[in-house]
Amino acid sequence: MKRNLLKAAITTIALSGTLLFSNGVAKQPIHVSAAVVNAPISVYEVTVSVLNIRSTPNTSSKVVDTLRKKDQIEIVKFYNANWAQIKTTTTKNGIAYVSTKYLQKLPTTLTTKSNLNLRSGASTKYKVLTVIPKGAKVSFLGYQTAGRTQIDYNWAIVSYNGKKGFANTKYLNMK
Repeated sequence: MKRNLLKAAITTIALSGTLLFSNGVAKQPIHVSAAVVNAPISVYEVTVSVLNIRSTPNTSSKVVDTLRKKDQIEIVKFYNANWAQIKTTTTKNGIAYVSTKYLQKLPTTLTTKSNLNLRSGASTKYKVLTVIPKGAKVSFLGYQTAGRTQIDYNWAIVSYNGKKGFANTKYLNMK
């Protein structure tokens, strides 16, 4: 059971903190290829259908890859108010840039709408680790994955009082 939770948590954290590439040619993402995120994290979500990943922080620079709407990334640092640096494997130096205009920061601290079961997996079939009380604050670590490249927005990985597990997003204030 612990192994399944750990495997799911690592997969989700890796997905939420890395880039899903479509390389501008293939319609399906190829693989996850950026570094795994260490919690606590600040996750940003792409708000446009296609976001270009560029070699330098300007619109005239080479497009090295693309992100899709709802893809989640971690910003390494902000270059300026309009550009953010990210880690990638598509450039020789491992660095690329995206426009901040098309990113939205996901909340990292959420509150519960009602008493909420923290589970060992992303389903009501998994063991309840603890019950989080209504109004409690939890740390958002990412979304559960559904397959290799899809994100399941119904389940979030959260941390509460030192325990990490899965919580149904219906019972979390996600805004």
